[in-house]
Order: sequence, then structure tokens, then C-alpha cells
Amino acid sequence: MSLLDTPRKLLHEWSTRRKNQRTIDSLEDVLGSDAPILLVHQMGRAGSMTTVNTLRAAGLDLAVFHTHWLNPASVKRRQEWVSHLPESRQPLNIRMSARIAAQLQQEGTARRRWKLVTVFREPIARNVSVFFLSIDAFVEDFQQRFQSGELDNGALMEIFLNRFPHEQTLQWFEEEIEAVFGVNVYGESFPVERGYQLIRAGQVDLLLIKLEQLNDCYHAAFRDLLEVEIPALEHTHVTEQDPTKPMYTDFVRNAVFPAEYLDRMYDSAFARHFYSEQERDAFRRKWSTAGK
Repeated sequence: MSLLDTPRKLLHEWSTRRKNQRTIDSLEDVLGSDAPILLVHQMGRAGSMTTVNTLRAAGLDLAVFHTHWLNPASVKRRQEWVSHLPESRQPLNIRMSARIAAQLQQEGTARRRWKLVTVFREPIARNVSVFFLSIDAFVEDFQQRFQSGELDNGALMEIFLNRFPHEQTLQWFEEEIEAVFGVNVYGESFPVERGYQLIRAGQVDLLLIKLEQLNDCYHAAFRDLLEVEIPALEHTHVTEQDPTKPMYTDFVRNAVFPAEYLDRMYDSAFARHFYSEQERDAFRRKWSTAGK
């Protein structure tokens, strides 16, 4: 980094902290009242920023907040990862999760209406995306080793299969929706062709949207939840800024997964509930054929 870049970096960090604090302050205002809360609460790498930015651009009366984890055990684990940092420098998503989780533990869901938007994604696509986003946690000196040719797709596949927490996607609804809000999404059938479902349970309105059909069903889905018209999606392609994007693209193009792994993912309760047999068969074909 040049000396000229240093002030820019510091200014960016300062601006980010200011913006994050404004978001926390806005959250405190809502939690200090009985106002409803609109929360994009979903697993990562499933179009969450597109969803958040779409809702924020719609001019709603409700502030829009964003979390991936609210289960106290999940939040505590992630707080431990950043415990060496002062709170103001900790990632916003961890600070938001911790604050909302604490409020839920204190008051439950009875005090206010909780409007939840949860977009989900087929498990292998989601797992691969998270793997590359967090690649440094699984592969030491990844960039250097990849560029030197020490790591090829075969080596990355072995690391992915042996080290990645694959069940995270499959268990997310039990851990982050049922355990937190008391809503069992598997308690009623999901309309797989429509691509979305609105479940009302007590003070919780839970909107489930299949990422693969988001473009087709978002208009009706958000209208059912919010009773407003959302004119367009604000597509946010987070992966475009990822330094691992070329490697990720090459891996996805050439990945061939073992039959045992395909069975583990697509015979799961998660996949069978949210995806039709035809969809699961198509996913199996995609991930068992190289050069797709």
C-alpha cells in the first residue's frame, strides 16, 4: 500500500464505523419501542444483500435489518472469533446478531410483530460459495499456494469435502428459525412450484423464498408480507468483488462431486422439503458432470 492510499483506507474505515453505528442506533430505537421489526434473517450466500438492498430501496415505513444467526450458541461462537477487537471494530453482522438475540432472550416475540424474510439456496451451491468466501479458514496461505500451482481443483475438492461444515445449510432452519422463533418450517408443505411461502405463527410472519425463483416470485412474495408493491430487485452481486471469484468460477465449472455427497445433500430433509424431485435430479446432474 502506498502512502497515498493510507489516508483513503483510514477514511474508509472511519466512514464504515460511522455508518455501522448509525445502523446500531436505528436498531436501538426500534428495540426500545413496541414497533414491528423487519428482519432479513437467512443463511449467508443466498442473495441476502440483494434482498436487503431491495427492501431498503422500496421506501418502506419499517427499517430493514439483516442477520444470519440469532441462536445464542451461534452468536456466542462468532463473538469469540472477534473478541480480540473492540466492539466498534467488530463486524456489523455480529454486533447486530448479538443485540437482537439478547432482546429475543429477554422478551421473546410477544412484545412486537416480527416480519422475517428468509431466502434460501440449494445446499451444494451455497456450501461451495461459502467455502470460497471463507477459503483462508480452510486453506493456509491459499492465495500464494494457488498461484504457485500447489493447489488445483482436485486438492480444493478434497479440502472442501473433508473440512467444510456441510450440515450447516441443512440444519439452519432448525437452529436459527425453530429454536429462536418457534416456527417449524417443515410442519406444512412448501409450494415448490410457486417458490415462496408466508407462514404466520403468533407474532411472527415468516416469508420463505427460494433463491432460484427469486426473480420470478419476489413481487408477489413481498406484497403478501408487506402489502406494498416492490417494483424491482436491487441486484447486488457480492461475488464480483471477491478476489477468489476466478478460482470459484473455475471450480464450479469443473466440480464433480461423489455420489455419496450428492445423496447426503439432496436426500436431506431440507432438500426434499423445498425442492421437487425434478429440481433435485437437475442439481445432481449439474454437480456430477464436469465442464457444465
